[in-house]
Amino acid sequence: MTRRLKHLVWAASAALGAGTVALAVPVLAESSRVISVEEHWELQVAEPDADVSAPQTTMVMSPTGDVSGAHFLFTLNHQTAPNYTPGGMQVQLWDGEEVSDHKVGHVTAALQSSSETVHWTQRISLENGNMNFAVVDGDSQSWGSFGGEELTLSTPSSLTGLNSYRPAVSLGESQVSYGENRVTSLTLTKLVWVTDDGQVHEQNAPIPIDITLGD
Repeated sequence: MTRRLKHLVWAASAALGAGTVALAVPVLAESSRVISVEEHWELQVAEPDADVSAPQTTMVMSPTGDVSGAHFLFTLNHQTAPNYTPGGMQVQLWDGEEVSDHKVGHVTAALQSSSETVHWTQRISLENGNMNFAVVDGDSQSWGSFGGEELTLSTPSSLTGLNSYRPAVSLGESQVSYGENRVTSLTLTKLVWVTDDGQVHEQNAPIPIDITLGD
């Protein structure tokens, strides 16, 4: 990952210092079981090039602190499974280094509006022995509203909680994979997580990369 790309993706955490992390990291009670985690993202596009489908962004989200097991990808302005297709968007389920499932959204066009901002929320949740990944509440000038069932994947899981989730995985693995010079910023603006007691918790930017949702 280039130095400039790290700056783009880590924009939400740029203000962090050792003291900030110590003050900002919420640690839930040990009995709290996290059942849902949402990442709220914002992509600011400078000048897209629809002819070559640039820029292209690949988002990564894992239920644990690494990507060695089941994790999810959300590709914007391109699709890569089973083959590369320009434009549109796609959600993918990965098991380590292998793609095991994927789904394409209804949007197939490329980004084409100058100085536009793309917003979306990506969510991992546990329910009835399944782990679900969904992109919801998406919006942009080029694509309009997107997300929901068409960008949702589900897989059986033995996980009973998402307490091992770490935003550092998303921040470190997600990237503007093509046309980086056409992106102003890629920012994780907010985390929202729900525990099994029904409590909803939020952490607004800057997001500490080593935030702990509970053990």
